[in-house]
Amino acid sequence: MFQKGTPVGGIQPYFLTQAVSDLDRTKQLADQPEIATITAQALEVASVLADFIRGATSTIDIAIYDFRLLDGPLTATIVDAVKEAVGKGATVRLAFDINNQDPTLKAFADAGGDPAPRGTHLFVDNAALPAEVQVKAIQEEAIDPGHQIMHQKYIVRDADTDHGAVLMGSANFTTDAWGIQDNNILVVADAPELATRYEKDFSELWDAEAITGTGADAGGPATVGALDIESAFAPAGGSDIEAALAALIASATTRLRVASMVITSPDILQALAERIDAGVELVGVYDGPEMRNTVAAWKRSGSAASQEHLALWQKVSARLVEKASVPFSANGPHNFMHDKVVVADDRVATGSFNFSRNAARNAENVLQIPHAGLAQQYTDYIDGLVTRYGSPVAVGLH
Repeated sequence: MFQKGTPVGGIQPYFLTQAVSDLDRTKQLADQPEIATITAQALEVASVLADFIRGATSTIDIAIYDFRLLDGPLTATIVDAVKEAVGKGATVRLAFDINNQDPTLKAFADAGGDPAPRGTHLFVDNAALPAEVQVKAIQEEAIDPGHQIMHQKYIVRDADTDHGAVLMGSANFTTDAWGIQDNNILVVADAPELATRYEKDFSELWDAEAITGTGADAGGPATVGALDIESAFAPAGGSDIEAALAALIASATTRLRVASMVITSPDILQALAERIDAGVELVGVYDGPEMRNTVAAWKRSGSAASQEHLALWQKVSARLVEKASVPFSANGPHNFMHDKVVVADDRVATGSFNFSRNAARNAENVLQIPHAGLAQQYTDYIDGLVTRYGSPVAVGLH
């Protein structure tokens, strides 16, 4: 289901839920029995991005981890919008994540990011983008322990003007992300301060063509209408993002909603467990197969730290539900529960940052927004996911 939320000042939220009730786990996405329904929803999301791109007067900067759309109307919708922006004189730059080490897939469970088949470079090469579009591949980096990825999913429009705007959220630019995953997107219009912050992050990625050190000068407050929004960027601000999410959770006195692909950060788990002990209502959802990978690793480790993490997860997961998505493979459908959201009382945090410690060293972004109405919309959305995906379970701990 694709849902256009109620705008809050210059902020327009969009909420995505898997478009079909079931998938054939043996078939690729293009061969799914209900591909027409999946594509129809993906086209609604594509129209949101196309309208955003088409509105540019001077610049469009795109930072994206995974960019792979099915041939036909989906690809044409985005490419046509880019052509229109270029035709009006806008400068368009595209920075994407690339991995040259594995010829088949990126399945970095340790990266705090999304498993994804390789293919963005092929899509970009074959999409018939205008020759004027500037493209750079941002290299992944191996930092012991783990791999670090350019995990951003944002577009900055007209950052050099007084009507700068940002499109951001949890959704990659793929047919899976728009048609069969659970994601959220925010379009923040008339937000020059915020656009400037995202532009700083983009410029650091663009100039370095790498991840380490980026986001150093980008994060901080920005006023959007009457709202004081806080932005943060990793890896330079990655540990601060993790600490801020834990502090946001710890501040909740009446309600907590959590939707994250994985929840493996010890600080975030500890904060959630303490709020449970304090009697705060906690409801949420995570991706079962992806979280199960980490639980299995904790069990194999047997270390004191791993046992502590398991105990925290057992307490927290008893309040959550899992989405029993299709386990990741290079050729199967990728229908992860893919949001990365916290609602604490009347404050929302959302972005590309999975709730893992290693995500702090990826290229990521997060917004914190204080607004009761927006918080209620996210609460209703997460409660809907919980209703759809079942009763609370402690995955991997039976």
